[in-house]
Amino acid sequence: MSRSLHVMDAPRMAQIHTESFFKGWDAEDMATHLQKDLCFGHGRPLDGFVIISHAADQAEILTIAIDPALRRQGLARKLLDIAETELADLGVDTLFLEVAEDNTAAIAFYKASGFEPIGKRPAYYKRAMGRVGALTYRKRLS
Repeated sequence: MSRSLHVMDAPRMAQIHTESFFKGWDAEDMATHLQKDLCFGHGRPLDGFVIISHAADQAEILTIAIDPALRRQGLARKLLDIAETELADLGVDTLFLEVAEDNTAAIAFYKASGFEPIGKRPAYYKRAMGRVGALTYRKRLS
């Protein structure tokens, strides 16, 4: 079940994000996003979530994170579907995101979801062994 998220979800969001990324966001970061961005989750307890920033007719996926034990079950697809529906209802026609160039699973997911590559940011993400570039993508919702 997909749902809107609330401040009480911030600790679990932080846990999932930390398990998903090299430098995860903490509960305080999540609480800030919950106050200013669109945040949708799946499950109770929370299995995964998406955070989206939007203004006027454009939006950006800031992060999608799924509990590592529950990946490859279609949860990211469900979250992206609800986000796209909500964004279209808000009049958003273009959705952007960036993904680490070494995150092949996410790149395949976004391409299969209709996103098109539009650019690259060299040495954008920090890793234990250095930095890796970010690929930027766009999807037209209308």
